[in-house]
Amino acid sequence: MSDGTGEDYHFLQPLYDKHTEGHLIQNLITLMGLLRGPKLGYQVDRYQHSLQSASRAMRADESLDLVVGCLLHDIGDAFAPKNHSEAAATILAPYVDDETHWVVRHHGIFQGYYYFHHFDGDRDARDQYRNSLRCLCELLHKLRPELLRPRLPKPVD
Repeated sequence: MSDGTGEDYHFLQPLYDKHTEGHLIQNLITLMGLLRGPKLGYQVDRYQHSLQSASRAMRADESLDLVVGCLLHDIGDAFAPKNHSEAAATILAPYVDDETHWVVRHHGIFQGYYYFHHFDGDRDARDQYRNSLRCLCELLHKLRPELLRPRLPKPVD
């Protein structure tokens, strides 16, 4: 790369841009597809959860950016399970508004309200964002958080 000239890079950049822009949607669809699979104890798999989240945001008349954010909020699960929220937000940042980016980036800490305390964590960790762009609690309420709870098997008599 150190031997490249300005002329070389001015030639290469449009080729790269055309290639990446031409494949962006398919790459995102591929990442979404990686969410299909086991339900991991939940009522739906992560793919179905993402479709439900986006559908609910659309029915709630949320912005197109937020609908897209809801659809793609878990795409980081496939390659960054420990920081999937941040990974998804980083991918979406150039394409969505600031509010959607914030929601996607922080959704993991908000969903943690439902289970952090079961693992000696702070279920109220989300309170640090109480005065931030918007209260994600309201959005999660709209999107029916009960679907995020695991469905435990019924006891056998």
